[in-house]
Amino acid sequence: MTDRSTLLVAIDAGATKTVLRIATPSGEVLGEGRGGPANIATSVEQAAKSMEAALRSAMRAADLADDALHDGAVKWIAAAGAAGAEVAGRPEKLKELLPYLTIFDVRTDAYTSCLGAHGGADGAIVAIGTGSVGYAICGDRNHRVGGWGFPQSDEGGGARIGLAAVRHMLAASDGRIGETGLSVSVRHYLQELGADPMTWSVGASATDFAVLAPVVLRTAKNGCGAAAKLLEDAGQDIAALVDALLKRDGFSELHVAFSGGLASELLPWCPQAVRDKGVLCQGTSLDGAMKLAMERARMM
Repeated sequence: MTDRSTLLVAIDAGATKTVLRIATPSGEVLGEGRGGPANIATSVEQAAKSMEAALRSAMRAADLADDALHDGAVKWIAAAGAAGAEVAGRPEKLKELLPYLTIFDVRTDAYTSCLGAHGGADGAIVAIGTGSVGYAICGDRNHRVGGWGFPQSDEGGGARIGLAAVRHMLAASDGRIGETGLSVSVRHYLQELGADPMTWSVGASATDFAVLAPVVLRTAKNGCGAAAKLLEDAGQDIAALVDALLKRDGFSELHVAFSGGLASELLPWCPQAVRDKGVLCQGTSLDGAMKLAMERARMM
């Protein structure tokens, strides 16, 4: 029977959902669970609730009793890649809210994504989804670029592409530029949502803007030069993230893994030099968190 006196917990805590895995110190997976949003920059309390819900779900899958969290029979060694972990004081507050985790290492989700993407080896990652972020690990040094939020950062991500598309549509509607396939497509899409295209963007979130990225991609594939220009601009923004990641001493030879929901769609719009540096991701942020938890277990 598997010894369960010490168990590892890996957590991928994102802005929309939490995924958690319980394993033995040897890496045998016992169960996985899910919870709600867990951006600790937005709400540490909500993040803690989501993580506990995911943990209890994973415990049921692993056939562990609920009181195993508090009876002292299990030593819990946890590691999390959490959105918002770069905000000072938030990781410490999260640990206070989950005191039954004997060891709890909280890093940014960019760190665990990079760790997972390269199987624990040195490397760099550029994640492209609603937003964008670059992260690199080289020995005991790490380096982050971008990912500071929308609209002030997240260049090359879906929200910034959507924002540029709306600005293009508004300019065409005003008569400041001529109509294009992109302006027509964006206007029709918003009308199909039942929205007024001229006012829809007032108060719109990053997630709202990001839903327009597929519209831009489709329109570009249909031959619209204006849509293609927006994607070329996004490709240049992604190239700038890569350049900033690799220009530090010792980082220039790192391989770059591209992840996120828009990575495969946007990579063809990046310069060839960027595409040549790309490698496949070996694992996910959850895998990276598990590697971190295993490392902490070995240090005990």
